[in-house]
Amino acid sequence: MIQDAGRDLQHRVLLLLALALVAGAASVPVARAQDPGQTPQQFWHIPVWAMPGAWQDSTVLSRRNMEKCGGVFRGPLCDAEGRVDSLRAQARTVTVRFLRNRWVEARPDFGGYRIYRVTNTPDSASMMLLRRFSVNDSIPAPGGSFFPLWHFSRLDLATMAFKCGSEAAYDSILTFVDPDSNGSYQKVCRKVDHLGRCITKDDSVWKLVAPPGPHEGFRTWYSVTYEARNTLDNNYEDLYVPDSSDTALCRRLGACPNLNDKAANMTPGPVVPAPAGAPNLETVHVVPNPFRGSEAWDPVGGNMIQFTNLPDQARIRIYTVAGELVRELQHRGDSGQPLLGGGSCSNCEGWDLKNAEGRDVASGIYIYRVESGSFSAQSRFVVIR
Repeated sequence: MIQDAGRDLQHRVLLLLALALVAGAASVPVARAQDPGQTPQQFWHIPVWAMPGAWQDSTVLSRRNMEKCGGVFRGPLCDAEGRVDSLRAQARTVTVRFLRNRWVEARPDFGGYRIYRVTNTPDSASMMLLRRFSVNDSIPAPGGSFFPLWHFSRLDLATMAFKCGSEAAYDSILTFVDPDSNGSYQKVCRKVDHLGRCITKDDSVWKLVAPPGPHEGFRTWYSVTYEARNTLDNNYEDLYVPDSSDTALCRRLGACPNLNDKAANMTPGPVVPAPAGAPNLETVHVVPNPFRGSEAWDPVGGNMIQFTNLPDQARIRIYTVAGELVRELQHRGDSGQPLLGGGSCSNCEGWDLKNAEGRDVASGIYIYRVESGSFSAQSRFVVIR
């Protein structure tokens, strides 16, 4: 009799556990479970690597949608001598790569990844946020459009595979090239005085402000954390993962330590960016910037901006902020480009503000990239029709 009662109690416990699992499966994916065999510290840790230079590969990005994803690998890249190398030598540039965690990405509170940088000493309290790869709502841009912050595959909860649309993707390792950060858009005055105070309050422009890139001679550390999924507020903050499931203990302590911590996901050692050499492409400028179609320097029926301080040989690529190639220019120093105000300039290159199909480009913010030999630099300019 006692044995039957014990067996009945055991069956009831098993039934309750089964009901609890079924109820949980209706609201939480099974993939939320921690990967077996790992401690909580191991589960939440993000492996991060950093190396001097600019990463390059042949992964094809889809330009059809604002949400792009990679994974279609066409084969290794080769340099001018035919050597296979995915890391291009580039001054003051660091490549950061980190491993995605599909078990975390399956959680409903996953909002993306956040990349931080610190110099001189591995102090997580002094880290600067560089980039967000976020599945939260995009940042609204001037004119009402949105800038995508997630350019990769999505996790299929049924198969736990990364998918780009309906096709399998192979981008489990994500790459960020610093200083190629998108930064943030800020509305600023077009003219300021010597103290930085606004003197044209009714004439402001949108400016894309990027964090300063890594500098030669400085030891640099990077860290990657998980971003929390926004629920009620657009706070875009790190995901809080207490190191204890005892909520009463956490309340008594004020707060439990966060397993999703910058110090826990830091590169194992510092990286030192390569020094810059000649030519110094960071002296390249766009004139005028912003370009205004109604200004006196824009003659009737003509549109023109100029890239100045170019080296003798350079390639200029112009992109939209969505990453679409608009135009490519080849500069030769012996061509003697005409100046906007008259005369000629051997280190300048003009652009008629037309795309590759010969149509005028629309108003907006554009990114230009200048390459000369193994050196490259990029910046932004604005077109206002």
